[in-house]
Amino acid sequence: MAEERAAMNVVEAYSLFDTVQIGAKVEGDEGYASFPALAAEEEIPFFTKRTRSKVGLAYTNKDSTDALPFAFHVYSLGVHWLGFPERVPLPTEPTADQISEFEAGYLFEKIIPLHTGVTLKVREDERLAHTAELAPPGTGVLGTNAGAYNNAPVHAATQGWPDLANRWRFPEPIRVPRNTIVTVNLKFSKYAKSLLLAMLGPGTIDLSLGPNQPIKLPRNALIRVSLIGKREVQQRGELHF
Repeated sequence: MAEERAAMNVVEAYSLFDTVQIGAKVEGDEGYASFPALAAEEEIPFFTKRTRSKVGLAYTNKDSTDALPFAFHVYSLGVHWLGFPERVPLPTEPTADQISEFEAGYLFEKIIPLHTGVTLKVREDERLAHTAELAPPGTGVLGTNAGAYNNAPVHAATQGWPDLANRWRFPEPIRVPRNTIVTVNLKFSKYAKSLLLAMLGPGTIDLSLGPNQPIKLPRNALIRVSLIGKREVQQRGELHF
């Protein structure tokens, strides 16, 4: 009689990420059409609204807006702010009570994170409640370029050189049981909302070659939240006694 065998879970490195986009052509759960629209929300939720089948793997790697299908141990959390503060032709001239698109990108990356709260919840259990600038992403590009060379100044989007140590690291891993919802929320202060409400853009990049060759590309700002840790899954193709 063949011996009975049972599958055994193993632990493997894994990360989750989710992205809110802000731009004129952003629709539905992708994000918000403008900075003022972003400011109108009481909280900005992550990991419960977008899936890779809806918005694409460039913006999230969650397959469901529901509970995680595996147990997950969260070792660190990071929030990446990208506002594109390059000097580009402005689609709209700012008025005295408006913030130009260039200034908006700068403020979005350097000032808004200082006035934004971040929470991590496992079900309804709040495991983190802190300020967002102390949770930089740690990984990714330096400045605004992904190439080997970069002339842009260091800003709050990376808090310096990309380094895994530059994140909010939990003293002990936060355990998320299987079939449990994990959420991260951002909450803007009154001051942050006042800035967002006055910000122009994100608009477009005008790359037109002349009046007969108009080329305008949308510019999307991003807020990307990542959770780095380990998950428990059945070892692929293996059975254990």
